[in-house]
Amino acid sequence: MERLEKIFNEYTKPFLEEEQNKDGFIDKYHHSYFVRDESLLVDEMFTRYNPDFKMLLEIESLFHDIGRFEQLKLIGNFYDYDLTKKYPMIKDHGVLGAIIMKKVLLEKLFPEERIFDDEIIKVIKLHTQNNNLLSLIRKEYIEIFKNYSLREIMFSSKTENEKTALTAINTTIIQDADRLDIFRKIVNQVWIPSATKDEISPQIWNSFMNNNLPSINEIKRSGEWNPNVGHLVRLSFIEQMNLIPELQKIKDENLLERIYQISGNEIVRPAYDYMMERIEQIINQSEDKILVKRK
Repeated sequence: MERLEKIFNEYTKPFLEEEQNKDGFIDKYHHSYFVRDESLLVDEMFTRYNPDFKMLLEIESLFHDIGRFEQLKLIGNFYDYDLTKKYPMIKDHGVLGAIIMKKVLLEKLFPEERIFDDEIIKVIKLHTQNNNLLSLIRKEYIEIFKNYSLREIMFSSKTENEKTALTAINTTIIQDADRLDIFRKIVNQVWIPSATKDEISPQIWNSFMNNNLPSINEIKRSGEWNPNVGHLVRLSFIEQMNLIPELQKIKDENLLERIYQISGNEIVRPAYDYMMERIEQIINQSEDKILVKRK
């Protein structure tokens, strides 16, 4: 753990010494450690008998947002829309992070870790995407992860589905820890969303209620983006979360109501009420209290 932290700290040190956008660099530094710590905590549900998996997840979670540092330096903000607009070949900060990891940081890992290069790159690239990875996390695969080594799964005769399920589990753990930190940051007033009187179009409302809200990039391209739509986008993260323990924390800490009290308004109140009810429904519908039940 200390060795990986040293690699991470050495890479991020020049960014943290920048005067411009210093708060943003510091925020991403602490965010990376939070996601690492939270991911390893949640990982015990899946692989408590298999320390090799923790090794891989620690690398992937600590470096999941490594592209954010270069992004902030290049364009001065964390909007992937602006990143792609300036650099069309880079889809988002996950892709940028995968490039940096491959070109700069993988060579610093131990040889026994380097055999998982492709898996590390894949998870860093995927963590920004809203793929329905949960369908790949089947209970029988979770049992395999508890009883077989990482090398046996990655390099033996295990099926491609089992290897894909490993990617899905690690990506899902990182994504949920990522979203939990966003909600906690708002409550702790590290970052406070704007509250405005901007109206939300019926089309955006319907998309939100039907759980098919477009991405931030798509909303911005359509010209419908405003701070109140931003509230709906953040609330929609709830429907993208796949792990009951992380949703339970959001409920137990009353994070959504506390966020509304800090930065909400009457326009977005129905969205907060709806999503608080949805959290309750999702938790109650789960059969194993680990995975969100999907149709």
